[in-house]
Amino acid sequence: MSSTNYPPHLPPGPPPQPPIIPPKDGVEQEIIIAVMGVTGTGKSYFIKEVSGISDVVVSNGLHSCTASVQPYSFLHAGAKITLIDTPGFNDTTKTDTEVLADICAWTSLNYRKGRLLSGIIYLHRITDVRMDGSSLKNLRMFQRLCGPGALKNVLLTTTQWSNVDPALGEFREDNLRHGDFWGGLVSKGASLERFMGTRESGLGLINKLMENEPKALNIQYQMVQKNMTLVETSAGKFINEELIALERKHQENLENLEKERQKAVKEKDDEMKEILAQEQAKAREKLEKAAAEKKLLADIHAAEMKKREEAERRREEERERNERAVIAVAAKDISVMAHLKCMFTSYDTRGRLIYDIDDTREFVKDSFPITIHYQFNFLAGIEVCVKTIAEIFDAGMGINNYVKYNGGYYRCKGEGCVKRGSQKFVIFRRV
Repeated sequence: MSSTNYPPHLPPGPPPQPPIIPPKDGVEQEIIIAVMGVTGTGKSYFIKEVSGISDVVVSNGLHSCTASVQPYSFLHAGAKITLIDTPGFNDTTKTDTEVLADICAWTSLNYRKGRLLSGIIYLHRITDVRMDGSSLKNLRMFQRLCGPGALKNVLLTTTQWSNVDPALGEFREDNLRHGDFWGGLVSKGASLERFMGTRESGLGLINKLMENEPKALNIQYQMVQKNMTLVETSAGKFINEELIALERKHQENLENLEKERQKAVKEKDDEMKEILAQEQAKAREKLEKAAAEKKLLADIHAAEMKKREEAERRREEERERNERAVIAVAAKDISVMAHLKCMFTSYDTRGRLIYDIDDTREFVKDSFPITIHYQFNFLAGIEVCVKTIAEIFDAGMGINNYVKYNGGYYRCKGEGCVKRGSQKFVIFRRV
């Protein structure tokens, strides 16, 4: 099956940090820490135990109880600690694409507010005999979400030490530290820690992160600073590639099962034919699930591209609207001697920004303060002399008068006044 081609992502370098909004007087400092890991590692348990918040729902098995990103706050050591509970990428109720979209939405929103993570506590069961497929996939996704710039704020934390022989646990921990799993992350700044299941142990981890400089994640930089869609990010590309490979794998498996079923039919092996038919149904279900998730990712991309195009169209319309805008100054707001005064200094009065010069309603909008300037040259005196009596008493403005507004220049074109309603207005057009 053909894959969907998306623009390549930029290599993550250290992401620029948005301004951190300082706490207001009397408001405690907030430390934001994300808790991540596969389903069943004890993320919700960790948050409940450390925060003391009884409302945190903890699962009793391998089924996920965290459906979406959830913040929980409590006071500790004079600061407001906010722990972010996140669903794992092997969630039992949501697809990886849905989980990624949820995490991206939360992190992007808070990045725009200047609320950065002081750390990430990534949990892993020390009881796991090996790093299984789900754990590896979750870890790889985490690496792409985080990026190298924030690894110094990451605590790779093992859990469930009470359920394993200490010597065996230390052996597995050593393999994680020096092996292909966590070795690369540790060498780039991440720390290896233990959570012993108690509040004291958890607060010890919190204390290690409290003095950290908050860092932007790679996904925040790509989504907000680079304006990437979800699938254009490193994490989104990873999921898309995984889904393409998974779809191909299930399709090949389905084709092989069909060949075996045809062979069973030919050999009149009814029992094997029934077994293979059941296997085909399972394989077909997996294929449809992978295809549906791949379509969901493509639909999210299409929706984000449409939103981006609409935003660009609105910006272009606003730009064109501003290009057409003029500044109108009521003749009554310009004294008869204004032109003579402007030869030597600026002239303060009031004006209106008009987007449609033919719409009379625009001319009754509230006015705002403006300054009319004069561009002096050696012909200025001659210009004053040749002004007609009508020009002077009409408004006192000429082509050398201009207004600076919102970074643009608006010049009086010397077209005389326009009448709207019962008033006359001098028009300054953008140059």
